Amino acid sequence: MKYKDLLDKVGKLEEETELTECIYFRAMEKLRDAREDLSKLEYVHHIRRVIKPFLIQWGLMGRVVRRKDLDWKKLGETLRSLEKDLNELRGKRFLTINFDEEKFSRAIREIYDRLDSIPHIGGPTAISKILHLLNPEIFVMWDNAIRKIYKNNNSRVRHTPEGYLEFLKEAQKELKEALEDRQRETGKRLDYVEQEIRGRYKHKTLARIVDEYNWITAHPDFLSDP
Repeated sequence: MKYKDLLDKVGKLEEETELTECIYFRAMEKLRDAREDLSKLEYVHHIRRVIKPFLIQWGLMGRVVRRKDLDWKKLGETLRSLEKDLNELRGKRFLTINFDEEKFSRAIREIYDRLDSIPHIGGPTAISKILHLLNPEIFVMWDNAIRKIYKNNNSRVRHTPEGYLEFLKEAQKELKEALEDRQRETGKRLDYVEQEIRGRYKHKTLARIVDEYNWITAHPDFLSDP
């Protein structure tokens, strides 16, 4: 990925999604306390009033998450039980985390696997959106189209805990390539380049920025709609 390509695609998407981004940032703010300590996650305040509406309104997953047999209380219980695993990833940066390090790879696989075991949760797309809400620095969202592109480059990318981990590794590699491109161009330190692009896009995390790049790459017709 080239830095200019990253800016071009993310910039165009930002212009088209300004209003819906308000939903994104509002959900992030309302989950702040639970993100810092999942023992504080509450069914009504966080699950029913934030996560579920976020998936419907921002994630456009109403058909999936409105299913009567989806156990939202089970989701809350599962997330609270994953506090130890999620804590392993708090404070880590997407650009520098070593996804091959055992404690991180194990935590990611365990978290994904436990959510995937909840009946009717909505599949890999919903899982990735929920995980991003709980740690927007590390978890990158995906959908079928994005997964297909990444699988073309890495056959291990698939809808499994191990496959999602491979996806994160590939997304990190792509983003590093773009930021190192900028580093070579300007001579700036990589951490400065990171802060530069985060500031350019409303201080979004790198995981969110690479998601926007992935989304518009996988859905090129979005910008051509009248």
